[in-house]
Amino acid sequence: MSAYHHYTEDQLVAFLKMGDHAAFTEIYNRFWERLCDAAYQRLHSREDAEEVVQAVFVSLYVKREDLNLKTTLEAYLKAALKYKVIDAYRSQQLYYRHLDRLIADHQLLLPTPDKHIEIKELESQVLLVTHKLPYKCREVFIMSRFEQLSHQEIAERTGISISTIKKHIHKALSILRSNLSNTYLNILLVNAIVFKIYSAL
Repeated sequence: MSAYHHYTEDQLVAFLKMGDHAAFTEIYNRFWERLCDAAYQRLHSREDAEEVVQAVFVSLYVKREDLNLKTTLEAYLKAALKYKVIDAYRSQQLYYRHLDRLIADHQLLLPTPDKHIEIKELESQVLLVTHKLPYKCREVFIMSRFEQLSHQEIAERTGISISTIKKHIHKALSILRSNLSNTYLNILLVNAIVFKIYSAL
């Protein structure tokens, strides 16, 4: 048990604002599990929940010097979590809507009478693969492909470096390619995704 265990939230925040790593660690340990549980209730994915909570703590540390809490630290963290979850859900829904449009655009190109069945199967495959992407990787991929944001805009929004953004996009594309079966429509879909990503950079 750390020496900071008995400190109040206000005391921990005061130490954190001075750059005290031990205070940050105590805050992290004190609130991590309950925030993860709250995020899981909304996202239904432990991995996504943990990545969203991690983003909350990263933001807390980056903004530590400017913290001016109007309420308790726990309330502040839960509010921050709420907005991160909303962003995650919004990104998921944006991706799903765009995927529907992309598949619809290519329906006439599929030379088989069973095209509707294959399209539905493909849609399920893509959604499953995308859902398994690490949260930050999926977030960057969606911003780049479906929100048409530049690397610089993504960096400003997420607080991560441009080189890391490029790695996330490359990883997402590699995972999509390796997990989708080699059908005619799949090739069209993946090629369309790749082309639109790089044409937007």
